[in-house]
Parts: sequence; structure tokens; C-alpha cells
Amino acid sequence: MATGFKFRAEPILKLRQQREREALGKLAAAHAQVGAIQGRMAELGQRIGRQDALVRQGVLTGTVDVPYMSLYRRHVMALHKALIEQTNLLREAAGEVARVRSEVREAMTHRKVLSTLKDKLKARFDGDARRREQIETDEVGAAVYAGRRRGRMGA
Repeated sequence: MATGFKFRAEPILKLRQQREREALGKLAAAHAQVGAIQGRMAELGQRIGRQDALVRQGVLTGTVDVPYMSLYRRHVMALHKALIEQTNLLREAAGEVARVRSEVREAMTHRKVLSTLKDKLKARFDGDARRREQIETDEVGAAVYAGRRRGRMGA
């Protein structure tokens, strides 16, 4: 009786699948980092807008307080500096996403090569098994036919 199909490189395929899953996890983490940075940038933009609205409201309704304006200017400049730092971090994170994405693509390619090889070998094995089974069936049929023929000739 024939044994089932066994892919000899199955441990390597499993390792490559694991590497692909790890690379996908890294990609998800990199995307989360980009999202967090974008959230911080949006929050800084909102804070700058709120400060501008407060100053406009104060300037329109009362006298100009020079020390307050100076503090406002320093505070807004610090917010802009933080926004620029977040922009730089975003640029770095986007580069990391691109690098990890190429890792994922490479891992998927390596896994796909072995997976395709496994599928082709499995198809070949199944075809050979069907051919062997057909040959055995034909031999049984031929033996039965030969036995009937001998029975008719002998009678």
C-alpha cells in the first residue's frame, strides 16, 4: 500500500511561514507608530489653533499685554518646534514602514516558492498514485477477463 505524501522541506516551509508572520507583525507595529505620530501632530495642530484663537480673542476685546504676547510667542514657537520634530519622526517612521514592507515582500516570496514547490510535488504524487491505482485496476480486470476466457474454453 502506498504511503501518503510527505514534503521533505516542510520544516523549512514552516520556518518561512513564521518569518512571514513576524514580518507582518513588524509592519503592523510600524503602521501603528505612524498612526501615533500623526495623532500627536494633529493634537499639536489643534493646540496651536486654540492658542491663536485665545490670543485673537484677547487682542480684539482688550488691551495688548506685551509680556503675555511674548509668552504666547515662545509657547507657540515651542509647539511649532515639537511639530517639526514630529514631522521628522514621521519621515523616519515612513522609511521604517517601507523597509519592513520590503522585508514582508521578501518573506512572502520565499514562502511562496516553497509552497508552490510543495503543491507541484503533491500534484505529481497524486497523479502517480492515480496511475498506479489505474494499473492495478487494469491488472485485476485483465486477470478476471483471462479467468472467464479460460473457463469458456475449458468447458
